[in-house]
Amino acid sequence: MSQKTILHHIDDYVAGGLEFAEIDTRLYQNINDPEAVFIHDLSVPSLDTVALGFVTSQLANAPFDGRMVIYGNCAPRRTSEKAQKNNIDHGIKYAKLKNGVEIINVWSESAFGFVKNDIVEFRDLNCPNSGSQFRSRDFFPVVVAQIVNGDYSALGAELNVDDIPEIPNNTVSWTDGFGNVKTTMRKSDLEKMDLHPGDKVQVIMNGVSMLGVVSIGGFQVDRGVLAINAGSSGYDNPFIELFLRVHKISEKTAAVRFGYPTGGTEFEIKPL
Repeated sequence: MSQKTILHHIDDYVAGGLEFAEIDTRLYQNINDPEAVFIHDLSVPSLDTVALGFVTSQLANAPFDGRMVIYGNCAPRRTSEKAQKNNIDHGIKYAKLKNGVEIINVWSESAFGFVKNDIVEFRDLNCPNSGSQFRSRDFFPVVVAQIVNGDYSALGAELNVDDIPEIPNNTVSWTDGFGNVKTTMRKSDLEKMDLHPGDKVQVIMNGVSMLGVVSIGGFQVDRGVLAINAGSSGYDNPFIELFLRVHKISEKTAAVRFGYPTGGTEFEIKPL
């Protein structure tokens, strides 16, 4: 390999847990030049495929001079109510973006939705998808490592990017470690609603209603006030965050007040 490669390994296992260690070991085992690859682990909430799609996009669009590959494993098992024969479930797909970033994600409605408009190649991957309860360790890392090695022999049929569902702009995407709720709404959406800094709004989610203020930043409101502001994610058109300013971690954050919303939870903003 002529350049440093970063491999973002996104999984819905416990951060730093045994599962991450086993999968990373299997990845390094199959990468030809492991010293040239840095594996970065990132945990998303269990079964939260919206979170997977969100962090995939945020990482994929980050400035990076080397090569970036993203491997995301978060299966939408909440849609699988019947017994799965031979542990079969959703397989992995491959996408290459305009900026050269390559993504291998377990398929779900949200896994590629946030990068849909940047995909220049979208393919199926020939990889066993049954026969093991731990597919993300036993099967998927071999194919991921092949891609990292520059071996694209596992690429399968071309897929239609139009089959990737659009991401709605009124759902939760991610909750950060400070209890700030990141959403799929963007700054441009607030502008279309003719909402500007200083405007008061009502936010409704999970049966909870709170008054808030549209703000340039979360710290431009008083303590205890809910700010609706362009957050740190989304780059040129930032995603909107629900930021409840607190000074101690024991105080009720936005995530607490709205009942710890998971990815895909719908919300509504009403101008006042």
